[in-house]
Amino acid sequence: MVRNAVQQLIAGTLSRREFMNTMTSLGLGATAVAQFADVLAADTTLSESVELTGATGGRITCETLKLWDVEYVFGNTGAYEAGFVDALADYPDIHYVLGLQEGSVMAMADGYARASGKTAFVNIHSITGTANALGLIVNAWADSSPVVISVGFSERQGENLGVFTETTKLESIPELFTKLSFVANHSENLGESLRRAFRLATVLPSGPVFLGVPADVWSGKVDKTQLIPASRTNTQARIAPSVEAIDQAADWLSKANNPLLIAGAELPRWGGLQELANISEQLGAAVSGDTSSSRSSMGFPSGHPRYLGPLRRPIKSTTPYDLVLIAGASRLSLARGGHPLIPVDARIIEIGIREEHLARAYPADLLIYAHPELVLKKLQQAIKARPFDKDRRTQRNNEAKALAQARRDGLKTRLEMVWASTPLAVERLAAEIDTVIDKNAVVVTEGVTSDVAITSYVNFDQVGGGRRHLISSGGSLGWGVGAGIGAKLGLPDKQVVVLLGDGSFQFAVQALWTAKRFEVPLIIVIFNNRAYQANRWALARLKDRAAATGKYIGISLEDPDIDHVGIARAYGLEGERVEQADDLNAALKRAVAAEKAGRAYVLDVLIDKHGSGADANWHEKYVPEF
Repeated sequence: MVRNAVQQLIAGTLSRREFMNTMTSLGLGATAVAQFADVLAADTTLSESVELTGATGGRITCETLKLWDVEYVFGNTGAYEAGFVDALADYPDIHYVLGLQEGSVMAMADGYARASGKTAFVNIHSITGTANALGLIVNAWADSSPVVISVGFSERQGENLGVFTETTKLESIPELFTKLSFVANHSENLGESLRRAFRLATVLPSGPVFLGVPADVWSGKVDKTQLIPASRTNTQARIAPSVEAIDQAADWLSKANNPLLIAGAELPRWGGLQELANISEQLGAAVSGDTSSSRSSMGFPSGHPRYLGPLRRPIKSTTPYDLVLIAGASRLSLARGGHPLIPVDARIIEIGIREEHLARAYPADLLIYAHPELVLKKLQQAIKARPFDKDRRTQRNNEAKALAQARRDGLKTRLEMVWASTPLAVERLAAEIDTVIDKNAVVVTEGVTSDVAITSYVNFDQVGGGRRHLISSGGSLGWGVGAGIGAKLGLPDKQVVVLLGDGSFQFAVQALWTAKRFEVPLIIVIFNNRAYQANRWALARLKDRAAATGKYIGISLEDPDIDHVGIARAYGLEGERVEQADDLNAALKRAVAAEKAGRAYVLDVLIDKHGSGADANWHEKYVPEF
């Protein structure tokens, strides 16, 4: 049986997932089986192409998905995709995850890709589906999520004739937010087009790829076609740094008086967090997270003795920072409004592979365009081989620890101050969530104005196998619930907790239906301040008419009050509203119990409004005469 499974894996008739299930069912260890499968996949001389005769475009697509070990198709389709959807009936191991709106579908694929590390596959319909999904495609682009977006186009014979939902030039719409946007115009090259899409989406830096497929290409047949296995397409090669760059960076770091290390956005995605922690230990250097405005995942250990949290303002260090290492690039500029968050007169070393993020609005004395984990591993070894002043290391180590402790003390003091507040303080909500959820949970956040409290009081430790953090930096709301569903499908053994604002929740509330249809166990906590609070802050910063009159237009989500839990129940889910602080802990425990029992649970928690304009209670109430 083992020999047969190996032969089928080599031939491409058995997917990697099926091979692992077969081997582990025989009592073999999962780690050993995975390593063996990787060895077989790496030997391209053993890989054979798959030849199909008389196959439809739909079958070609399904066979390609098998070759790329695709388990889920996230979709909301129409008539143009019928040829593909029809073929799925013969592929029970490829599960169609139906969403009620294309934005939610994209968010599910995004969350799945980020959590699992696999390339996700989306299937949506025509101009209408593309338009609905575009905002969430922006999110996937911003976060380098490997997603192949397949879209049904109108039949070729109807092009330029004004047919219903005509797709002429549709591929140009998502072009700015994809690695490639193109069309497979012939059934004969559909397999090759799909392979190209998967390769581009997967290879680092990864990202979404848009592939249009005319309806008659999916339903049409070809006499013969050959599909090349993923093992002969996908590469695990990583861009390596030059020896000279490593030597220069190691020299500067080992001789620096007080270096500051920044854990950029790429590290939680592609590795290097552990290596950065090791370099911090070697140098006794402080570590900051990425800029708060970058909305990067918090992967560095929250409890690290020299970790200063997300970079929100210039760090006041007794000894000035004379070198800054930005590891894994920052999504956005480290300078805002002419006020730099890092000392621009310090030497700056930046590492990353998302070129559009490198040296955005600050100088870089050494720019290392290479895989961040690979760079940091080599840098760690190079620093180890160099002498440095141990007394100076001890001094900066103590100073970094003092700064980190001062931050923790400040957070503790703030929490004590607001603990008994009514309405419930956002800091308490985040802190209580931290005590109740699993220590290795996947936490998906779309809190917007609550993100500061979440990243301050919810602890993460991706390095040590603790909690992972997923957040979208694209700015398109309606991502959180869908991303949570996708993350749970990608990591079924992990608890998934979704923390999001009431506005974000309503942007894609229909994703709850998919959670119920597939019985996806989730904990969803709504940070409900009954307003678009970020917009109110923006108006207040103008210090003009809104601030003077108290009329913050387009902000209030009260009158009528939204029954978020009632909506969840309408979709078949459980939930409750929490209005009193003393009721919070028990409610969180009920949510965890429901999740452990295999159900999704929605907690709608009323929190305080804070920041500029929080006391304003005006809202527009013009009622026309009908």
